Amino acid sequence: MMDAHIETLQADLTAVVGANYVSDRAALDGLDPGFHPDNLAAGLAVHPATTDEVARVVGICARHRAAIVPQGGRTGLSGGAASGPANVILDLRRMNAIERLDPLAGTVVVQAGATLQAVEEAANAHGLSVGIDLGARGTATIGGMISTNAGGMEAFRNGSMRNRVLGLEAVLASGAVLGDMTEVPKCNEGYDLKQLFCGAEGTLGIVTRAVLRLTPAVESAITLLIGCANAADALRIVGACKGARALDLLHSEIMWRNYATKVADEIGLSGALGFCDAPAYLLLELGARDDAPDEAVHALFNDPVIAGVVIDAVVAKNERERRDIWRIREESFIVDNVVPHCSWFDISVPLGRIDEVIQGVEARMTALDAEIGIWVMGHLGDGNLHYTIGSGQPVCGVRKGEIADAVYSGLKEMGGSFSAEHGIGTEKRASLAKHSNPEKLRLMREIKRIFDPQGIMNPGKVL
Repeated sequence: MMDAHIETLQADLTAVVGANYVSDRAALDGLDPGFHPDNLAAGLAVHPATTDEVARVVGICARHRAAIVPQGGRTGLSGGAASGPANVILDLRRMNAIERLDPLAGTVVVQAGATLQAVEEAANAHGLSVGIDLGARGTATIGGMISTNAGGMEAFRNGSMRNRVLGLEAVLASGAVLGDMTEVPKCNEGYDLKQLFCGAEGTLGIVTRAVLRLTPAVESAITLLIGCANAADALRIVGACKGARALDLLHSEIMWRNYATKVADEIGLSGALGFCDAPAYLLLELGARDDAPDEAVHALFNDPVIAGVVIDAVVAKNERERRDIWRIREESFIVDNVVPHCSWFDISVPLGRIDEVIQGVEARMTALDAEIGIWVMGHLGDGNLHYTIGSGQPVCGVRKGEIADAVYSGLKEMGGSFSAEHGIGTEKRASLAKHSNPEKLRLMREIKRIFDPQGIMNPGKVL
């Protein structure tokens, strides 16, 4: 866009939201871009407060043919919120109201800019939970989580965001509003168009409000860290937990030794792993169904299945120990801070094939570069593995592609996915084109053209 065009566009946007809620290039330079350096590279940002303002802003951008990049907490890891000089950022964080929570129905109506933590705290006051949890819970917004179909640590029992959404409101590329704010689980009214926006990353329209289903909250949990030989043994432990009558399995996270020891050493918590030196560590949280949780855990470890595969285990005795254990799991960015220029991968693997994938990736990476480091952890319950791979040195585009091929090799054939929960954004567009069914891609492009004929909605993302 030419400078005069930007000035005219800025004036039109200011007429809708007010001068205090349009940020120019200079104002954006002083802000934290979040997880991608180009998140705030746009020429302008606009901060609407209502769905009507969003609709009017989108209508103005459509008339100016100005591309729109919707943003929430800027915690995405695949470049879905990255912007360029000719773009207008549409920041939804002013739209953060929790409009209505119905404890009897177990539902909540929220605006897109509400953070996960704020909604969770509101639900907890009624003994309820959003049923999804992320490390970025204090910053990640509901609209962004819907748009990326966020998964997190509870997806194995509650599903990803698309499973939490009952109703949805979105502003389309024309400025029209699609209202489908259904609050009931049974609604069989033809094509479920709202589901198209779950995982679309703002390429079809901008999510402004949603109705989420809630789940009963667990007031207290037993936190265990268990050393085991491999994922197969960890899954046997998880299976026994699922079958325990007195316990509910709340979280099941796995960390391989390289990852766990690297993070623990860097944050000064190596003592938390001192109970054993294991190839893998299983982090479990269990809810007790009666008033004798210690007896329930004792019975669990007397189960022959578990006793035969547990190398050793510790139970968090207090909240500090619980936080320390979780810090090792959640502070994954420590690895990238210590070993710069790493590549990140977010894959889904059929549960029975996890050890095969772990061994295969290690063998292929060793053949590619024996000096490269591999750090792995993930959500064991649904087979979602997170890889950090690098040697601390810059990597050229060709080598990045070779590393990706080493990680993705065989995934599609075994029924897995190269993209589990972080979305496609800009980072995985080439992988989507390479690994997806051609007919699926054709239909996705057709849907994009129907919803966004001018191509102004978050261009360059996903497709």
